[in-house]
Amino acid sequence: MQLTAKRTAAALLLIALSAATGCSSDSGAASGAEPEVKSTPTALAAASLKLPLDTYQLSSDELDRLAAAQSTLVARCMHRFGFAFRMPDPPPQPEPPDGNERRYGTTDRATAAKYGYQPKPPPRRKAPASKPAPTSDDPAETSVLLGKGQRSWKGKPIPEKGCVGEAARGLSSGAPPLSESETQTAQNLSAESFTRSQKDSRVRAVFTEWAQCMKRRGYDYATPLDPPGDPRFTKKVTARQIETANADITCKKQTNLIGVWFAVESRYQKDLVAENRSTLEKLRRNNRAQLAEAARVTGRATPR
Repeated sequence: MQLTAKRTAAALLLIALSAATGCSSDSGAASGAEPEVKSTPTALAAASLKLPLDTYQLSSDELDRLAAAQSTLVARCMHRFGFAFRMPDPPPQPEPPDGNERRYGTTDRATAAKYGYQPKPPPRRKAPASKPAPTSDDPAETSVLLGKGQRSWKGKPIPEKGCVGEAARGLSSGAPPLSESETQTAQNLSAESFTRSQKDSRVRAVFTEWAQCMKRRGYDYATPLDPPGDPRFTKKVTARQIETANADITCKKQTNLIGVWFAVESRYQKDLVAENRSTLEKLRRNNRAQLAEAARVTGRATPR
């Protein structure tokens, strides 16, 4: 049976929480003097840039692989309890950016010419091969799925946190155990380096150069993170938005804003990795183990 909308949201949320790292941004490193940057690349295409902490974070494709494996494991568990169950397709989402493509604002002219500051729309889906299974409000199904309510079904004990919990545990069974705070380490540090880099005098200086470049073209913004948040650009793509995005990219190129910002943030991240190497390596091993198990479950090879 397919989930009703309410239980679909609950199940997908639990799967997402177990598959992905958290989003807290607590500081884990003491601030100090600005670190030395030995070299600054000339760069515009941010999608191809790799930051030190990227090694310890899951890509959108890897998160999709984990979610697919969890869906398979949930369905197997539910079938064991006699429920003809499959996870529904998630609602269409905007196409995720490539790597660090939008970390420093828009940088791709082809994308900006079509969408301005808007995310790429979801890819079109093929029509389903068959109609979805009928929905059910059976409380027993909910109990088996989420582990809430009754503790057993037809003489079989329901797993802790239901089939969703069993699937999450199965996917991480061969991975080094992590505390909740450890699972958030890479994202927390990435958020910290991003914040610290914006306060760095070298980044502030290139922001000023970029703002002056934009002003000469008739646009008044203090930082490259301001145009995407312009209230005029939040609802739909307009000619003005596309023109602004194109000028934004031109000024990024003329000032080498991407190269400077990337070099500075890379140095902050390098120091943060050194300070948190033990936890980060544990997290990396955990990610690799979960991806390997996901490949085994789904039959999809794990790249790298």
